[in-house]
Amino acid sequence: MPLPNLPVEIWRQILTMIVRIPGLLSLDKQDPFEHSPEVEFHTDQLSHRVALLLVCKDWHEVVTRLMHEHIIVTTEQQLSYIVEQLQSRRTVFERCPLGLCTRRIDLQLQSPDARVKKLIVRLLRCTPNLEIFINGNLHIDIHSGSRLTHCGSEVIKTLSTISAPTLRRVEWIYNDCPSWSDLMLLLRSTPNLRSLAIANIHGSSTENFRPEMLSLPHLRTLEIGNTPSFSHASIGNAPLNALLSTLSISPDQLPSLQRLEGFSPFSPDFLRAHGPKIRIVRTVAQTPLLPQIIAQCPNLDTFIAVFPHQLTVPLSHPTLRRIGIFPVTENPIEVPPQIFDSYVMSPLCDLLDQIDKSVLPKLTHLRIRNAGTLADVTNYPVSLQKWWRRWNIKGVRFEDKNGRPFQVVESDEDTLLDALRGD
Repeated sequence: MPLPNLPVEIWRQILTMIVRIPGLLSLDKQDPFEHSPEVEFHTDQLSHRVALLLVCKDWHEVVTRLMHEHIIVTTEQQLSYIVEQLQSRRTVFERCPLGLCTRRIDLQLQSPDARVKKLIVRLLRCTPNLEIFINGNLHIDIHSGSRLTHCGSEVIKTLSTISAPTLRRVEWIYNDCPSWSDLMLLLRSTPNLRSLAIANIHGSSTENFRPEMLSLPHLRTLEIGNTPSFSHASIGNAPLNALLSTLSISPDQLPSLQRLEGFSPFSPDFLRAHGPKIRIVRTVAQTPLLPQIIAQCPNLDTFIAVFPHQLTVPLSHPTLRRIGIFPVTENPIEVPPQIFDSYVMSPLCDLLDQIDKSVLPKLTHLRIRNAGTLADVTNYPVSLQKWWRRWNIKGVRFEDKNGRPFQVVESDEDTLLDALRGD
Protein backbone atom coordinates (compact mmCIF):
# COMPACT_ATOMS: atom_id res chain seq x y z
CA MET A 1 0.00 0.00 0.00
CA PRO A 2 1.50 3.38 -1.01
CA LEU A 3 2.02 6.04 1.63
CA PRO A 4 -0.71 8.68 1.83
CA ASN A 5 0.09 11.90 0.03
CA LEU A 6 0.37 14.23 3.02
CA PRO A 7 2.14 17.58 3.30
CA VAL A 8 5.67 17.46 4.73
CA GLU A 9 4.48 19.41 7.78
CA ILE A 10 2.08 16.61 8.75
CA TRP A 11 4.71 13.92 8.15
CA ARG A 12 7.05 15.96 10.33
CA GLN A 13 4.62 15.73 13.25
CA ILE A 14 4.18 11.98 12.74
CA LEU A 15 7.91 11.32 12.42
CA THR A 16 8.60 13.41 15.50
CA MET A 17 6.42 11.08 17.58
CA ILE A 18 8.28 8.07 16.15
CA VAL A 19 11.86 9.33 16.39
CA ARG A 20 11.86 11.53 19.50
CA ILE A 21 12.30 9.55 22.73
CA PRO A 22 9.84 10.68 25.44
CA GLY A 23 11.42 12.48 28.37
CA LEU A 24 14.91 12.91 26.97
CA LEU A 25 14.37 16.57 26.08
CA SER A 26 12.70 17.43 29.39
CA LEU A 27 14.26 20.49 31.00
CA ASP A 28 13.37 19.21 34.48
CA LYS A 29 14.26 15.89 36.05
CA GLN A 30 11.38 13.47 35.99
CA ASP A 31 9.07 13.20 38.96
CA PRO A 32 10.24 10.09 40.86
CA PHE A 33 6.67 8.76 41.05
CA GLU A 34 5.85 9.03 37.36
CA HIS A 35 4.99 5.64 35.90
CA SER A 36 7.14 5.93 32.76
CA PRO A 37 10.86 6.29 33.55
CA GLU A 38 13.12 8.26 31.24
CA VAL A 39 13.70 5.98 28.27
CA GLU A 40 17.21 4.98 27.29
CA PHE A 41 18.34 4.75 23.68
CA HIS A 42 18.68 1.21 22.30
CA THR A 43 20.22 -0.19 19.11
CA ASP A 44 16.84 -1.32 17.72
CA GLN A 45 15.68 2.30 17.79
CA LEU A 46 18.71 3.21 15.66
CA SER A 47 17.75 0.60 13.06
CA HIS A 48 14.23 2.05 12.89
CA ARG A 49 15.64 5.52 12.31
CA VAL A 50 17.93 4.29 9.56
CA ALA A 51 14.96 2.69 7.83
CA LEU A 52 13.03 5.97 7.95
CA LEU A 53 15.99 7.80 6.41
CA LEU A 54 15.74 5.62 3.29
CA VAL A 55 12.08 6.26 2.47
CA CYS A 56 12.44 9.50 0.49
CA LYS A 57 14.32 12.79 0.35
CA ASP A 58 11.81 14.73 2.45
CA TRP A 59 11.75 12.08 5.17
CA HIS A 60 15.54 11.92 5.12
CA GLU A 61 15.82 15.61 5.91
CA VAL A 62 13.17 15.57 8.64
CA VAL A 63 14.53 12.44 10.36
CA THR A 64 18.13 13.67 10.10
CA ARG A 65 17.20 16.85 11.96
CA LEU A 66 15.27 14.91 14.61
CA MET A 67 18.19 12.52 15.12
CA HIS A 68 20.46 15.46 15.82
CA GLU A 69 18.22 16.88 18.56
CA HIS A 70 19.86 14.53 21.05
CA ILE A 71 23.52 13.58 20.64
CA ILE A 72 25.07 10.76 22.71
CA VAL A 73 28.86 10.45 22.62
CA THR A 74 30.54 7.28 23.91
CA THR A 75 33.89 7.15 22.05
CA GLU A 76 36.48 9.56 20.69
CA GLN A 77 35.96 8.19 17.18
CA GLN A 78 32.24 8.84 17.37
CA LEU A 79 32.82 12.34 18.73
CA SER A 80 35.22 13.16 15.91
CA TYR A 81 32.76 11.85 13.30
CA ILE A 82 29.86 13.89 14.74
CA VAL A 83 31.91 17.08 14.82
CA GLU A 84 33.05 16.60 11.22
CA GLN A 85 29.46 15.91 10.15
CA LEU A 86 28.12 19.03 11.84
CA GLN A 87 30.82 21.20 10.32
CA SER A 88 30.85 19.71 6.83
CA ARG A 89 27.07 19.44 6.34
CA ARG A 90 26.44 23.14 6.85
CA THR A 91 26.25 23.54 3.08
CA VAL A 92 23.86 20.58 2.65
CA PHE A 93 21.44 22.05 5.21
CA GLU A 94 22.21 25.65 4.39
CA ARG A 95 18.87 27.01 5.57
CA CYS A 96 19.40 25.52 9.03
CA PRO A 97 22.71 23.84 9.91
CA LEU A 98 22.24 20.53 11.70
CA GLY A 99 23.93 21.80 14.85
CA LEU A 100 21.13 24.30 15.35
CA CYS A 101 18.75 21.36 15.90
CA THR A 102 20.70 19.95 18.84
CA ARG A 103 19.00 20.46 22.21
CA ARG A 104 20.72 17.82 24.35
CA ILE A 105 24.24 16.39 24.52
CA ASP A 106 25.22 13.39 26.66
CA LEU A 107 28.94 12.73 27.08
CA GLN A 108 29.75 9.16 28.17
CA LEU A 109 33.48 8.95 27.48
CA GLN A 110 36.11 6.94 29.33
CA SER A 111 39.04 9.03 30.63
CA PRO A 112 38.89 11.81 27.98
CA ASP A 113 42.26 13.49 27.37
CA ALA A 114 43.13 16.99 26.12
CA ARG A 115 42.54 16.02 22.49
CA VAL A 116 39.04 14.79 23.29
CA LYS A 117 38.26 17.98 25.24
CA LYS A 118 39.17 20.05 22.18
CA LEU A 119 36.69 17.99 20.17
CA ILE A 120 34.03 18.63 22.84
CA VAL A 121 34.66 22.36 22.48
CA ARG A 122 34.23 22.08 18.70
CA LEU A 123 30.99 20.17 19.22
CA LEU A 124 29.63 22.85 21.57
CA ARG A 125 30.51 25.59 19.08
CA CYS A 126 28.39 23.78 16.48
CA THR A 127 25.35 23.54 18.80
CA PRO A 128 24.40 27.07 19.92
CA ASN A 129 20.81 26.14 20.82
CA LEU A 130 21.84 23.57 23.42
CA GLU A 131 19.42 23.28 26.35
CA ILE A 132 20.67 20.16 28.19
CA PHE A 133 24.32 19.23 28.82
CA ILE A 134 24.96 15.95 30.66
CA ASN A 135 28.60 15.17 31.43
CA GLY A 136 28.75 11.48 32.27
CA ASN A 137 32.46 11.13 31.50
CA LEU A 138 34.28 8.75 33.84
CA HIS A 139 37.98 8.73 34.69
CA ILE A 140 39.45 5.47 35.94
CA ASP A 141 43.10 5.07 36.89
CA ILE A 142 44.45 1.51 36.57
CA HIS A 143 46.34 1.94 39.84
CA SER A 144 44.05 4.02 42.05
CA GLY A 145 40.64 3.41 40.44
CA SER A 146 38.22 6.31 40.08
CA ARG A 147 39.80 9.76 40.46
CA LEU A 148 38.47 13.31 40.40
CA THR A 149 39.53 15.10 37.18
CA HIS A 150 39.05 18.59 35.75
CA CYS A 151 36.57 18.63 32.87
CA GLY A 152 38.43 21.47 31.09
CA SER A 153 38.14 25.24 31.37
CA GLU A 154 37.66 25.68 27.61
CA VAL A 155 34.60 23.42 27.75
CA ILE A 156 33.09 25.59 30.49
CA LYS A 157 34.00 28.83 28.72
CA THR A 158 32.32 27.61 25.55
CA LEU A 159 29.18 26.62 27.44
CA SER A 160 29.21 30.02 29.17
CA THR A 161 29.35 31.91 25.90
CA ILE A 162 27.87 29.87 23.04
CA SER A 163 25.14 28.11 25.05
CA ALA A 164 24.47 30.64 27.81
CA PRO A 165 21.17 32.05 26.45
CA THR A 166 19.56 28.62 25.93
CA LEU A 167 21.12 26.34 28.56
CA ARG A 168 18.53 25.10 31.08
CA ARG A 169 19.87 21.85 32.53
CA VAL A 170 23.49 20.94 33.38
CA GLU A 171 24.76 17.80 35.09
CA TRP A 172 28.18 16.48 36.05
CA ILE A 173 27.28 13.03 37.31
CA TYR A 174 30.65 11.29 37.83
CA ASN A 175 34.22 12.45 38.40
CA ASP A 176 34.87 14.69 35.36
CA CYS A 177 34.05 17.96 37.12
CA PRO A 178 34.56 21.71 36.84
CA SER A 179 36.81 23.77 39.09
CA TRP A 180 35.31 26.34 41.45
CA SER A 181 36.13 29.27 39.16
CA ASP A 182 34.72 27.42 36.14
CA LEU A 183 31.51 26.61 37.98
CA MET A 184 31.05 30.21 39.13
CA LEU A 185 31.63 31.44 35.57
CA LEU A 186 29.00 29.10 34.19
CA LEU A 187 26.39 29.81 36.87
CA ARG A 188 26.78 33.58 36.50
CA SER A 189 26.46 33.24 32.72
CA THR A 190 23.29 31.09 32.68
CA PRO A 191 20.54 32.92 34.58
CA ASN A 192 17.84 30.73 33.01
CA LEU A 193 19.23 27.47 34.44
CA ARG A 194 16.46 25.21 35.77
CA SER A 195 18.32 22.08 36.88
CA LEU A 196 21.87 21.67 38.23
CA ALA A 197 23.54 18.43 39.30
CA ILE A 198 27.17 18.41 40.39
CA ALA A 199 28.91 15.34 41.74
CA ASN A 200 31.97 17.21 42.97
CA ILE A 201 34.16 20.24 42.34
CA HIS A 202 37.74 19.84 41.20
CA GLY A 203 40.58 21.44 43.14
CA SER A 204 40.78 23.23 46.48
CA SER A 205 40.68 26.89 45.43
CA THR A 206 37.77 27.56 47.80
CA GLU A 207 39.81 27.36 51.01
CA ASN A 208 39.81 31.13 51.57
CA PHE A 209 36.64 31.94 49.72
CA ARG A 210 34.10 34.50 50.89
CA PRO A 211 30.47 33.85 49.94
CA GLU A 212 29.29 36.18 47.17
CA MET A 213 25.74 36.73 46.09
CA LEU A 214 24.82 34.27 43.34
CA SER A 215 21.26 34.30 42.05
CA LEU A 216 19.66 31.50 40.03
CA PRO A 217 16.06 32.70 39.77
CA HIS A 218 14.75 29.81 37.65
CA LEU A 219 16.58 26.90 39.32
CA ARG A 220 14.05 24.23 40.34
CA THR A 221 16.33 21.25 41.00
CA LEU A 222 19.68 21.12 42.82
CA GLU A 223 21.62 17.87 43.19
CA ILE A 224 24.84 17.79 45.23
CA GLY A 225 27.20 14.80 45.43
CA ASN A 226 26.92 11.47 43.66
CA THR A 227 27.71 8.63 46.08
CA PRO A 228 26.17 7.59 49.41
CA SER A 229 29.54 7.80 51.16
CA PHE A 230 29.29 11.56 50.73
CA SER A 231 26.61 11.61 53.42
CA HIS A 232 29.38 11.20 55.98
CA ALA A 233 32.73 11.78 54.27
CA SER A 234 31.87 15.04 52.56
CA ILE A 235 31.34 16.86 55.84
CA GLY A 236 34.89 17.95 55.04
CA ASN A 237 34.25 18.47 51.32
CA ALA A 238 35.14 22.14 51.17
CA PRO A 239 34.07 22.85 47.56
CA LEU A 240 30.60 21.36 47.90
CA ASN A 241 30.05 23.03 51.25
CA ALA A 242 31.29 26.30 49.76
CA LEU A 243 28.70 26.03 46.98
CA LEU A 244 25.92 25.55 49.52
CA SER A 245 27.24 28.50 51.56
CA THR A 246 27.30 30.68 48.45
CA LEU A 247 23.64 29.84 47.86
CA SER A 248 22.62 30.35 51.52
CA ILE A 249 22.98 34.12 51.86
CA SER A 250 19.36 34.94 51.06
CA PRO A 251 16.11 33.08 50.26
CA ASP A 252 15.87 35.29 47.16
CA GLN A 253 18.85 33.53 45.54
CA LEU A 254 16.80 30.44 44.65
CA PRO A 255 13.17 31.60 44.54
CA SER A 256 12.03 28.69 42.31
CA LEU A 257 13.79 25.82 44.12
CA GLN A 258 11.52 22.80 44.62
CA ARG A 259 13.76 19.75 44.55
CA LEU A 260 16.89 18.98 46.59
CA GLU A 261 18.89 15.81 45.97
CA GLY A 262 22.27 14.35 46.73
CA PHE A 263 24.60 12.83 49.24
CA SER A 264 26.52 15.83 50.50
CA PRO A 265 25.23 17.20 53.82
CA PHE A 266 22.70 19.96 53.26
CA SER A 267 23.99 22.73 55.50
CA PRO A 268 21.71 24.20 58.18
CA ASP A 269 22.13 27.67 56.67
CA PHE A 270 21.00 26.40 53.27
CA LEU A 271 17.96 24.69 54.78
CA ARG A 272 17.01 27.77 56.78
CA ALA A 273 17.16 29.90 53.64
CA HIS A 274 15.39 27.56 51.24
CA GLY A 275 13.71 24.75 53.21
CA PRO A 276 10.16 26.18 53.04
CA LYS A 277 10.25 26.09 49.22
CA ILE A 278 11.41 22.48 48.88
CA ARG A 279 8.83 19.86 47.85
CA ILE A 280 11.08 16.87 47.00
CA VAL A 281 14.14 15.60 48.90
CA ARG A 282 16.26 12.63 47.83
CA THR A 283 19.15 11.47 50.00
CA VAL A 284 20.41 8.52 52.04
CA ALA A 285 18.12 7.60 54.90
CA GLN A 286 21.00 7.39 57.37
CA THR A 287 22.49 10.84 56.89
CA PRO A 288 22.97 12.39 60.36
CA LEU A 289 21.12 15.53 59.27
CA LEU A 290 17.97 13.76 58.07
CA PRO A 291 15.70 14.83 60.98
CA GLN A 292 16.87 18.41 60.49
CA ILE A 293 16.34 18.23 56.74
CA ILE A 294 12.78 17.04 57.23
CA ALA A 295 12.06 19.61 59.94
CA GLN A 296 13.43 22.51 57.87
CA CYS A 297 11.18 21.63 54.91
CA PRO A 298 7.69 22.32 56.32
CA ASN A 299 6.00 21.96 52.91
CA LEU A 300 7.75 18.73 51.90
CA ASP A 301 5.65 16.49 49.66
CA THR A 302 8.03 13.67 48.62
CA PHE A 303 10.98 11.99 50.32
CA ILE A 304 13.18 9.51 48.41
CA ALA A 305 15.35 7.33 50.66
CA VAL A 306 18.33 5.83 48.86
CA PHE A 307 18.67 2.21 49.98
CA PRO A 308 20.48 0.33 51.60
CA HIS A 309 20.56 2.83 54.44
CA GLN A 310 18.36 3.02 57.49
CA LEU A 311 16.33 5.62 59.31
CA THR A 312 18.00 6.19 62.66
CA VAL A 313 14.76 7.53 64.13
CA PRO A 314 11.13 7.49 62.95
CA LEU A 315 10.08 10.49 60.88
CA SER A 316 7.53 13.10 61.78
CA HIS A 317 6.09 15.52 59.24
CA PRO A 318 2.69 17.17 58.74
CA THR A 319 2.61 17.37 54.91
CA LEU A 320 4.76 14.47 53.63
CA ARG A 321 2.60 12.59 51.12
CA ARG A 322 4.94 10.23 49.27
CA ILE A 323 7.96 8.13 50.30
CA GLY A 324 10.11 6.24 47.82
CA ILE A 325 12.73 3.61 48.59
CA PHE A 326 15.11 3.67 45.64
CA PRO A 327 18.23 1.54 44.99
CA VAL A 328 21.70 3.00 45.35
CA THR A 329 22.34 1.81 41.78
CA GLU A 330 20.04 0.67 39.00
CA ASN A 331 22.71 -1.45 37.33
CA PRO A 332 21.72 -5.14 37.32
CA ILE A 333 23.22 -6.97 40.29
CA GLU A 334 22.98 -10.70 41.01
CA VAL A 335 23.81 -12.17 44.41
CA PRO A 336 23.01 -15.51 46.08
CA PRO A 337 19.59 -15.58 47.80
CA GLN A 338 21.17 -15.89 51.24
CA ILE A 339 23.17 -12.69 50.69
CA PHE A 340 20.16 -10.85 49.32
CA ASP A 341 18.03 -11.96 52.25
CA SER A 342 20.58 -10.76 54.83
CA TYR A 343 21.80 -7.53 53.19
CA VAL A 344 18.69 -6.36 51.34
CA MET A 345 15.41 -7.87 52.54
CA SER A 346 16.19 -7.77 56.24
CA PRO A 347 17.32 -4.10 56.23
CA LEU A 348 14.42 -3.25 53.90
CA CYS A 349 11.91 -4.66 56.36
CA ASP A 350 13.61 -2.71 59.16
CA LEU A 351 13.28 0.48 57.10
CA LEU A 352 9.60 -0.24 56.40
CA ASP A 353 9.09 -0.80 60.11
CA GLN A 354 10.67 2.58 60.92
CA ILE A 355 8.41 4.27 58.37
CA ASP A 356 5.45 2.45 59.89
CA LYS A 357 6.33 3.94 63.30
CA SER A 358 6.67 7.45 61.85
CA VAL A 359 4.06 10.16 62.37
CA LEU A 360 2.98 11.01 58.82
CA PRO A 361 -0.71 11.94 58.75
CA LYS A 362 -0.73 12.88 55.03
CA LEU A 363 1.13 9.81 53.71
CA THR A 364 -0.68 8.26 50.71
CA HIS A 365 2.04 6.50 48.68
CA LEU A 366 4.97 4.26 49.59
CA ARG A 367 6.97 3.01 46.61
CA ILE A 368 9.82 0.52 46.33
CA ARG A 369 11.71 0.95 43.08
CA ASN A 370 12.43 -2.72 42.37
CA ALA A 371 15.44 -2.17 40.10
CA GLY A 372 19.19 -2.58 40.47
CA THR A 373 20.02 -3.65 44.02
CA LEU A 374 16.29 -3.92 44.79
CA ALA A 375 15.27 -5.82 41.66
CA ASP A 376 14.85 -9.18 43.40
CA VAL A 377 12.46 -8.02 46.11
CA THR A 378 9.66 -9.46 43.96
CA ASN A 379 11.06 -12.91 44.81
CA TYR A 380 9.66 -12.35 48.33
CA PRO A 381 5.89 -12.07 47.66
CA VAL A 382 4.84 -13.21 51.13
CA SER A 383 6.78 -10.42 52.83
CA LEU A 384 5.61 -7.75 50.36
CA GLN A 385 1.98 -8.81 50.57
CA LYS A 386 2.16 -8.73 54.36
CA TRP A 387 3.38 -5.14 54.17
CA TRP A 388 0.74 -4.32 51.54
CA ARG A 389 -2.03 -5.43 53.89
CA ARG A 390 -0.51 -3.41 56.71
CA TRP A 391 -0.27 -0.24 54.65
CA ASN A 392 -3.64 -0.79 52.97
CA ILE A 393 -5.35 -0.68 56.37
CA LYS A 394 -3.78 2.77 56.85
CA GLY A 395 -4.97 3.96 53.44
CA VAL A 396 -1.43 4.05 52.02
CA ARG A 397 -0.76 2.69 48.51
CA PHE A 398 2.24 0.32 48.75
CA GLU A 399 3.51 -0.08 45.17
CA ASP A 400 6.35 -1.09 42.86
CA LYS A 401 8.39 1.01 40.41
CA ASN A 402 5.53 1.03 37.88
CA GLY A 403 2.92 2.14 40.39
CA ARG A 404 1.35 -1.32 40.71
CA PRO A 405 0.26 -2.25 44.25
CA PHE A 406 2.07 -5.14 45.93
CA GLN A 407 -1.28 -6.82 46.51
CA VAL A 408 -0.18 -9.03 43.61
CA VAL A 409 3.60 -9.36 43.30
CA GLU A 410 5.02 -9.78 39.80
CA SER A 411 8.60 -9.94 38.60
CA ASP A 412 9.75 -7.98 35.54
CA GLU A 413 9.62 -11.22 33.53
CA ASP A 414 5.97 -11.79 34.50
CA THR A 415 5.11 -8.20 33.57
CA LEU A 416 6.72 -8.63 30.15
CA LEU A 417 4.82 -11.86 29.50
CA ASP A 418 1.54 -10.17 30.49
CA ALA A 419 2.27 -7.34 28.08
CA LEU A 420 2.99 -9.78 25.24
CA ARG A 421 -0.24 -11.68 25.97
CA GLY A 422 -2.18 -8.43 26.14
CA ASP A 423 -3.26 -8.98 29.75
